[in-house]
Amino acid sequence: MFFRNKKSSKNMRLVFLFVLLYFFSNNLIYADFDNTNNKRELIPMGQVLQIDANLDSLLVRNQIKNSPFVIGDEILKINNIEIKNYGQLSDALNLSEKDSLDVYLKRNSNYLTVKASKKDLESLNLDNTLSGFATMTYIDPNTKEFGAVGHPISIGACKDLPINQGFISSTSDLSIKKSVKGNVGCLSAKKNTSIGQFKANTIFGIKGTVSNIDINKLKKYEIASLEEVKLGDAKIILHNDFCDKNEFDIQILSIDNQRIPQPKTFKIKITDPDLLKMTGGIVQGMSGTPIIQDDKIVGAISHAIENNPQNGYGVFIKWMLDN
Repeated sequence: MFFRNKKSSKNMRLVFLFVLLYFFSNNLIYADFDNTNNKRELIPMGQVLQIDANLDSLLVRNQIKNSPFVIGDEILKINNIEIKNYGQLSDALNLSEKDSLDVYLKRNSNYLTVKASKKDLESLNLDNTLSGFATMTYIDPNTKEFGAVGHPISIGACKDLPINQGFISSTSDLSIKKSVKGNVGCLSAKKNTSIGQFKANTIFGIKGTVSNIDINKLKKYEIASLEEVKLGDAKIILHNDFCDKNEFDIQILSIDNQRIPQPKTFKIKITDPDLLKMTGGIVQGMSGTPIIQDDKIVGAISHAIENNPQNGYGVFIKWMLDN
């Protein structure tokens, strides 16, 4: 019968444990190395969208002299009755025997109560829907998630519209009112097929998922780091009905090396003569147009400069993705 020395057995177990730890730690190192080299890719779109949404609140859409309300106020309660639609508003007005009402509302990020008459409320243009045009920035080919607009959808004082459910649709028959110095133009188009939904409305734009859209043959671009973006030549991608080309020349004039995400990362200038002939610069509806440099997606147009709409700002692509 064979008997094993206890001390020797203990030492063997320790050696075996160290070997396991060695191989396990090396596997983790290689796994981390592999992950850092699996570069994330996106499909830059540049497709003009019609955006429609139902909101969580009734919003004030007009300004009336001597009224306690301003454009963008969210009407939340009247005499402690919750208000989300016209029916609830009508009920609150009919239930009150007094003409003076306590209206609880949100203005910017502040909550306050104002005194208002029934006439004040009946004179307001209130709405819980919105509709407009903007440009799709990207689609993630793995998740079918999209990002668009490059800045928050806002109405007056309300910079963070409470989206209940939003929809994006493809468009055609694009028409353009050109930008001129002191007046930013706009895009409009015919609404076609619904291609996605969204709820997120952040300071970097809207985010949701696409459907009814074939992306299999579309080119994927690696995502640039902020350190890779440089001054000088770049391109934007914008699909249009006016000419065959979809890529247009721009210049990146300055870069804010942001440590904290902000909407205005780059200052840009439209330099492409074909695009300037069509648009005069940046127009409303071009927000979200993807920016490409050195075959990588770096960001999206976020703002135009009104007194010189040939110039504007772009937001870094990772801020759109991660916020």
